[in-house]
Amino acid sequence: MADRYFLIHFTSFATPYKNFTETERDKNGFNNLLNIIENGFRFFLHDTFTPIDTNYKSGIAQKIGMICFSEVRLSEISQNTDKFGKFGICMKREWIENYLGQPVLYSSKYTINNMLLNKLLELISETAKLISDTENFSGKNDKQLKQISLKIAGIFNHFQAMTEVIDHKYENEWRIIDDPQNEVLNKSLVPEAQLKTEESLDKTRSIDLNFNIFYLPISFGDDAELFIIPKDYEEAFCNRVVNAENNKKKLIFFEDL
Repeated sequence: MADRYFLIHFTSFATPYKNFTETERDKNGFNNLLNIIENGFRFFLHDTFTPIDTNYKSGIAQKIGMICFSEVRLSEISQNTDKFGKFGICMKREWIENYLGQPVLYSSKYTINNMLLNKLLELISETAKLISDTENFSGKNDKQLKQISLKIAGIFNHFQAMTEVIDHKYENEWRIIDDPQNEVLNKSLVPEAQLKTEESLDKTRSIDLNFNIFYLPISFGDDAELFIIPKDYEEAFCNRVVNAENNKKKLIFFEDL
């Protein structure tokens, strides 16, 4: 089993926790894990920007929500504690693929992925120039061209969210991206307000993700394959986790990896 690759979301290591003590980091990792089981995954917002004019000064800035997973063997985790931490939740691969999760497209400056990004950017710039020329010579605002430019910019922003341009080292990361076109995902999202007030999803989902917090539920742990925690958190886990009888059967202890 340790030689299998798993898709794991690690909960005790994130940028805000880098300056925490080990005890503080473990406490946050544990609470984050419990929160995911109870409420679901909260989307991390990734900044993207697509210029839509010829001088690259104005454009579309988006915060695209994503959920990240590392594709790793269990045996790799204890050897990379500084990277992964001690707490994690492994999701079933079919659950991730159901929401169109996929591996990140790693790229160097000279690969086809980066070339496609640059070509899209050139196309946006050329469209912007056509709009500018139309306005200058005819005095009319070509709405169709602007709509095309905006659609291309939207594709570019989501391509950015799934692509990492790196110099040498590749990471085995998967991402679920919040995309308005992803109907299965959008039907499953739950606004934070609903988790607290149980308001109608239909009434609250009309507000954009960029300005609200949304969760992707995991059926109180039923969609998870296993949970990773240190042994000294076992009692607290069993006492505090929802759906305890089923979830405690999925425990794997960090010390046994």
